[in-house]
Amino acid sequence: MTKPEVADPKLQQLTAAFTGIPFNQMLGLRLDMIDDKHVCMSFSMKNDLVGNFLQGILHGGVISSVLDMAGGMIVMASALTKHPDASMEDMVDILGKCSTIDLQVSYLRPGRGEHFTAKAWLQKSGSKIAFTRMELYNDKESLIATASGTYFQG
Repeated sequence: MTKPEVADPKLQQLTAAFTGIPFNQMLGLRLDMIDDKHVCMSFSMKNDLVGNFLQGILHGGVISSVLDMAGGMIVMASALTKHPDASMEDMVDILGKCSTIDLQVSYLRPGRGEHFTAKAWLQKSGSKIAFTRMELYNDKESLIATASGTYFQG
């Protein structure tokens, strides 16, 4: 799992935490880009991710999980930048409270492809709730699915 070049030390730690999550490792997720407004991650197709074995397409649960992870990462990155003077203990507490409230996924076409890219943008962030927009593309740049997420942030 590769790590993007990130200048902010807090975002570097968030990136390290992302790469250490066993579920992300199983999915093969790579964090390609992260800042406080945008996240980009990618993964390659493998047999463990197939949902329809007759057609060899990505499982819908994988799609929703990846989109949820992208949305959660942008919310956490934004939370880190909202508290520039917070101690590491405070940041652990803040990030530990981040969780998904609602996730709406629209599956636009079958998940065919060898490589996939998920992108997430922060739409609005208040003191406790954040709203995100996510998209999943295949290696032919076809839009596979979109999502909007609502997240609790500490």
